[in-house]
This record gives sequence, structure tokens and C-alpha cells, in this order.
Amino acid sequence: MNNEYENDEVSDLLDDLINAEPACDSTMAVLFTGPDIETDEERWAREATAKAICQTRCTARAACLSYAMALDPEEGVWAGYTAEELRDVRPLLTFLPDRRANEVA
Repeated sequence: MNNEYENDEVSDLLDDLINAEPACDSTMAVLFTGPDIETDEERWAREATAKAICQTRCTARAACLSYAMALDPEEGVWAGYTAEELRDVRPLLTFLPDRRANEVA
């Protein structure tokens, strides 16, 4: 898990993701995480399919991206990006806004 986040914040981000009703669900888990063994070609095809679902059918992409950036996953497709792609862009982020700043007391 990314050390910039507290456990409660990550839990809140997961709740936000679930409440956003993502296009993926537990019946599609292997599509987004992959089987234990697959060739590079199989992985690329699977990831392309998962990304297409995220990019065309998912209303939860923003929530998923926030959760993935907090989680710092080692594998899988998150918000239309592979875990490797997310790691590549992480250094480009100068800050992550405090999500609580938008909450009304």
C-alpha cells in the first residue's frame, strides 16, 4: 500500500469505488488480474480487453484510479491502466489532493 495514505482513507476510497458501481465485478476478476500462468501474448490480449471495458463501459474510473493510486497494486488492470502503467506515472504526480477537503462538516 502507498504510504501516503492511512488505512481509513484507503477504506473510504474502496467504499467510493464500490458505490460507483464499476463495470467489473467478481465474476470478471481473472480478466482484470490474470491467471497464475499466461503467455505474454495472452496477457496483452486479456489486458486490452479489460482496458476496453474500463474505457468504454465504466462509470467508476475516477474512483478506481484514486483507489489504485492509494493501493499501489503490483498487478492487474485498474481504471483502464495496468499496474505497471500506474507505477510509471506515479513520479509525475506532484501531489494528490486531500479528498477530505471537499467534504462538508
